[in-house]
Amino acid sequence: MESKKKVRILSLDGGGIRGIIPATIIDYIEKYLEKKRPGTTIADHFDFISGTSTGGILTALYLTPQDDNSSKAKYSAADALAFYAKEGYTIFNASKISDLRRLWGLINATLFSPVNLENILKRTFGDLMISQLMKPCLITTYNMTTRSSYFFTSNEDTSKREFYVRDVLRSTSAAPTYFPPARIKNIAPKSQANKALATMINLDGGVIANNPTMCAYAEARNTHFKERNNNEPSASHMYILSIGTGGGGFELKNKERSAKWNLLKWAKSIPDIMLDGSIDTVAFQMSEIYETLLPNDPGAYMRIDTPKEHQNYSANMSDASPENIKKLLTAGNKTLEVAKAKGLDNFLDGLLDE
Repeated sequence: MESKKKVRILSLDGGGIRGIIPATIIDYIEKYLEKKRPGTTIADHFDFISGTSTGGILTALYLTPQDDNSSKAKYSAADALAFYAKEGYTIFNASKISDLRRLWGLINATLFSPVNLENILKRTFGDLMISQLMKPCLITTYNMTTRSSYFFTSNEDTSKREFYVRDVLRSTSAAPTYFPPARIKNIAPKSQANKALATMINLDGGVIANNPTMCAYAEARNTHFKERNNNEPSASHMYILSIGTGGGGFELKNKERSAKWNLLKWAKSIPDIMLDGSIDTVAFQMSEIYETLLPNDPGAYMRIDTPKEHQNYSANMSDASPENIKKLLTAGNKTLEVAKAKGLDNFLDGLLDE
């Protein structure tokens, strides 16, 4: 009987323009693995990818096929990195709504128009559907209609759940106060049977899982990976690489007086606190799971994120100015150096089939 092969999982945090950091690391990973397996891309070396917000966009870029019947990726990891450097300013800075039009946020809190983002997603992914992505994936959002988490996955019954990739990405990146909620349609033939899913109004997946690694772990536990001869794998048969976007750099001014903060001050602070706190919580949970494995278990988990001493960029995840993009590229390379010192290359060697 053919032995089980380890299931290889990549998980990518949310973080706006800070997606440059994981994109830099994955560019290195793809080049490293391609040297050992010529002609391969990220999609060839991972069996499942999960992403939130900017991590969801990266997920789709890595898994987009060249055409409907192709087993080759349309975009390389270098293309994904270039996407952020090229399109970031248009998505954010060039889309900012003036304070006068917003009346300083008192009437409309949305900072950016979604038009440029939607046009870029349409141009990049066209009418590609999530079921057409090259490997199983999970992309997070929050469904305002049902008031619950929702996970877009690529291996669902397409007669009931099917979405354009561009709509999935618009949903997962609809960060409150940054972009308005995404109103999208389920294009599956039988979707009208469930009105709550036929037309969805969605928020950024970061409000429920800014670090989607635990979501990926849970989904993989319930998935049959035929190519790996592995049905519903346990942690012992998963290789999980989780990459952050270097969050946590925000400031809480006058926190000593937080007991007397007014509603506006709390409203401005709570999103950063919740997004950052959930990232650390999931990283802790995953570490605890893998610390229970025996020394001879084949499973492995590695978390990569930017150390505080290298967070010399803007704490604003929408700052796509040329100056900040340069700083993020530098931070990505510094983070890569730290990851390599902690054994990234050895981890990558473990991804390769024996």
